[in-house]
Amino acid sequence: MTQTLGDMLLETGRITKSQFELANREKKRTGAKFGEILERLGFISHEEVLDFVGKQTETPYLDFSKTPIDGEAVKLIPEEVARLSKLIPVEINEGTLTVAMANPNDINAIDRLREIAKLTIEPRIADEETILSYVDDFYGMTIDPERVIEESLSQALSLEEVEEETPPLIKLVDSLIAQGIKERATDVHIEADESVGRVRYRIDGVLETAFILPKKIYRAVVSRIKIMSELDITESRIPQDGSFRFTYNTQEIDVRVSTMPIFYGESVVMRILQKPKFLLSLADLGYWGDNLERFQRLVQKPFGMIVITGPTGSGKSTTLYAALTTLNTLEKNLITLEDPVEYQLPMTKQSPIHSKAGYTFAKGLRSILRHDPDIILLGEMRDEETAEMAFRASMTGHLVFTTLHANTASAAVARLLDMNVEPFVVASSILAVIAQRLARRICSKCKESYTPSEEELSYYEQLKELKNPVFYRGRGCEKCKHTGYKGRIGIFEVLEVNEEVNQLILKKGISSDIEKAAKMKSMLDDGIEKVLKGVTSLDEIRRVIG
Repeated sequence: MTQTLGDMLLETGRITKSQFELANREKKRTGAKFGEILERLGFISHEEVLDFVGKQTETPYLDFSKTPIDGEAVKLIPEEVARLSKLIPVEINEGTLTVAMANPNDINAIDRLREIAKLTIEPRIADEETILSYVDDFYGMTIDPERVIEESLSQALSLEEVEEETPPLIKLVDSLIAQGIKERATDVHIEADESVGRVRYRIDGVLETAFILPKKIYRAVVSRIKIMSELDITESRIPQDGSFRFTYNTQEIDVRVSTMPIFYGESVVMRILQKPKFLLSLADLGYWGDNLERFQRLVQKPFGMIVITGPTGSGKSTTLYAALTTLNTLEKNLITLEDPVEYQLPMTKQSPIHSKAGYTFAKGLRSILRHDPDIILLGEMRDEETAEMAFRASMTGHLVFTTLHANTASAAVARLLDMNVEPFVVASSILAVIAQRLARRICSKCKESYTPSEEELSYYEQLKELKNPVFYRGRGCEKCKHTGYKGRIGIFEVLEVNEEVNQLILKKGISSDIEKAAKMKSMLDDGIEKVLKGVTSLDEIRRVIG
């Protein structure tokens, strides 16, 4: 008799007996699949469920990060077959075609693949959304936003007067946003100079020019976005902020909009708050070795404060979410204050900030402390009042996670002292300060090794000590749009407050002394390690760290 998924997870120690029983009750109540319930409760990741299901059905799980897709294999199977059966060919090896499938037990689909490819078919289980994403990448979107942009732009230009409610203009704006989402952009910039308007996408932290708009089209595009965001289209002299929800491939995506007057009109920036399909683990984010061991140990402390620091867009919220998923929320009351709530966490009370309504971080934190919390996530410490209350919470039996804007971990300590938090409060409350950046990953499709020049090795002292080092770079290909990069990896430094650091904080010691006392790996050292392992490039480390 085949062992059930629940029994398998319980036997291997991946879930506890209490987690098993809770999930079982939910299964009986809702009728949902056991694996889906475990994911929803945050007990196990989506990839782990697929891995265990694969073992259960004797169909191995396929990890796309370790097994890149061969374009030649994809060419063997028509797009309509791939879309209909939710599969993607992966590789050909000695007469066998390996295929990633959302349902590897679909015998009819396997028979059809065998008939089309004239090869032995070896199915592998994989995530359905990831498969369909690769189908889009390799076969092209069913509706290509880029093509629609060109068509609607041409139609709009043929009109004598372009208004924000004309169908071609509406289609153009929708397609500009859809293209940004397709390209994994975090921000869409629409701006103008003397003669034309420009659309730029921030992809993997770097702005890339995508489209040029004639001036009359640019003005109508700005007005259309203002209407979508419920902003005043007659007012262009002052900044405005708004938001709207956008539907892309059946997915609801929040878009935050900010406008600002500039010399040649208005600048519009749309922040695309695309919820991740699943939360990454700390290791996936780039916490390796000693940094990972420290962080995992620190988040299990019963009280104190962990501060994540770095510039805007450095992945601070993603790190906090990854840390929270490692905690046992069955036995803890976990409450968050966020602006906005970016991802729904299971077994967690998440409260969004509404500054216009007077619901600030300080006010929300005051309320949280009356709700018997064990763990508090505070989206950001923005002022002295919030900082004072957060430290008070960490000193009275609560584990507090929060973020702060500072360039390094030691600089964050100085920043807290500048916020008029007493040195003894900082020293006795802070468990660790983690500073981070996001560097672009080298594209796996066009990655190549090379011997660095003497000039490159002279950039940092650490590089001069290396003997016969090998670096890596991306040549540029269609997969990465000829940038040589696709995706990002975190670069970290974890400053754990030990007794020596504690004493330096009390004396308001200088940053360099605090760093030495912490005996930590610097962000630069972490970055160089990832360069030598071929994950990112030296140019990227210089760009994000300096």
